[in-house]
Amino acid sequence: MRFPEFTRDWKERKIKDLGNFIGGGTPDTTNQKFWEGKIPWVSSSDIAIDDIHNILKTRFITEEAIKSSATKLIPKGGIVMVSRVGIGKFAVADEELCTSQDFTNLVTTENEYFLCYYFNARSNKFVRLGQGTSIKGFTTQDIKSAKFFIPQLDEQQKISSFLSLLDEKITSSMKTIESLESLIKGVSQKLLTQKVRFKKFTDEWKDKRLGEICNFYKGSPLSKNNILEDGNSKCIHYGELFTTYKVVISEIISRTNKRGFKSEIGDILMPSSDVTPLGLATASAILEGNVILGGDINIIRPTIELNSVFLSYLLNFGKKKIIELVSGTTIKHIYSKDLKQIKISIPNIEEQTKIADFLSKISDKIETEKKILELLEQQKKYFLQNLFI
Repeated sequence: MRFPEFTRDWKERKIKDLGNFIGGGTPDTTNQKFWEGKIPWVSSSDIAIDDIHNILKTRFITEEAIKSSATKLIPKGGIVMVSRVGIGKFAVADEELCTSQDFTNLVTTENEYFLCYYFNARSNKFVRLGQGTSIKGFTTQDIKSAKFFIPQLDEQQKISSFLSLLDEKITSSMKTIESLESLIKGVSQKLLTQKVRFKKFTDEWKDKRLGEICNFYKGSPLSKNNILEDGNSKCIHYGELFTTYKVVISEIISRTNKRGFKSEIGDILMPSSDVTPLGLATASAILEGNVILGGDINIIRPTIELNSVFLSYLLNFGKKKIIELVSGTTIKHIYSKDLKQIKISIPNIEEQTKIADFLSKISDKIETEKKILELLEQQKKYFLQNLFI
């Protein structure tokens, strides 16, 4: 894949001819004064996989620290390359900085962003050049003769600008998701504790135990081997409550030919066993009936007029109450007899519905943004695989 205006052949070049290498080092960690400067110092954990534009900067050193150690200033635009403890991570320095000894850095005369994307797409080549047993690494000597096919600068610029635009969209999408998740967390806390209420609602909320307003059931045995692409019935395996489904289940992805316990619209599903207590503090309202529900699923079925989506949000908000009921050592369990004792406070059905609808709109927006992010990441992966062939 190439942009149509470029037809010249890419030329094979050695990495040593693309610029100069600069190593890294760690100043004396016992000298606190060395770490009170303004020059960023980064380690391999500060570089993220597939993100060449962002370097985490939390530690800063002085010029004196640089003079007393092997670390050196990497100029703005230098390519920082993790050469051990995480080989294959790359980023472009957006300002002068220093790195630990886990880096082999390149100051290039080419387009630094193009090379960084290119190296990232060819990260396996750097991994193969690594030496050692328990901790693999490469040195300047190991990679200086490594060969790459490089286009002219104008094509480098075109490719890097295109991929940088994709990265900007990915970063923007991630920030949107982060903001929405922060929003729903804050709004849930206020609405479900009555710190904020919608204007027309003034009735007091009623305190109930789950056992007073719901019946409890257990799903029937359903293994992963029972899940078939062309099965006769829709089904939910308990593991999907961790990996696939959220607060609301509106679309069922699995099918089976096995008979078993069937859902009713508005059931609340909770896993009954897991390796961690937090995994058990998960509730999902299913909005479809006649779905086969697998074993290790606690099914909570309201016996009064109750908005199950509201109840699902309420249970997920009150995770601490649920975690306190978990028992077991290696495998954790939560039983219906214990869930029945959970105390909740609920408003009238109109206010339940208003809260559920409001939170669901935010949740739907989050899921939409996640799908957009997934699509952008797939596009980037595709272009990285095809632009550098």
